[in-house]
Amino acid sequence: MVRMFVAFLSAVVGAALVGTVIQTQFNLAEITALTVDVDMAMRMDTIIHDLLHFGPVFALMLTPTLLVAFIVARGLSLWRPQFERGWFIIGGGLGLACTFWVVDSLAPMPTLIAANRTLVGFLLMSSTGAFGGWIFDRLWHPQPRELAEELPA
Repeated sequence: MVRMFVAFLSAVVGAALVGTVIQTQFNLAEITALTVDVDMAMRMDTIIHDLLHFGPVFALMLTPTLLVAFIVARGLSLWRPQFERGWFIIGGGLGLACTFWVVDSLAPMPTLIAANRTLVGFLLMSSTGAFGGWIFDRLWHPQPRELAEELPA
């Protein structure tokens, strides 16, 4: 149970960190498109600021999303255990994509997260959920289940 909790917490934190940096870069790209010069020091300051301020908000979005996605993935892995790693990766990505869709449909602005305004941004941000699924599965089951069952104890 501790291993599962650590794996889940690591998945949320890892996905939140990567997603925050992606979101920051999309925002900075929009600023530079306005012909504003953004040097490396400003980029680093902005990343740190976003990690401290947007990161926790994104982690709060990820927590229930990945919890539901991983429960579904676990159920699917009982049905088709040979695809277990894939279920968690796909579940994290699709779960986060669905969360973005629901949140964006409820938010008063066009999108809650600016990076989601483009297809590339939406796919990259959703892929952070898939990354979280990969982290979870790798930490919970370091070896694919079929390989672990073949190894002597």
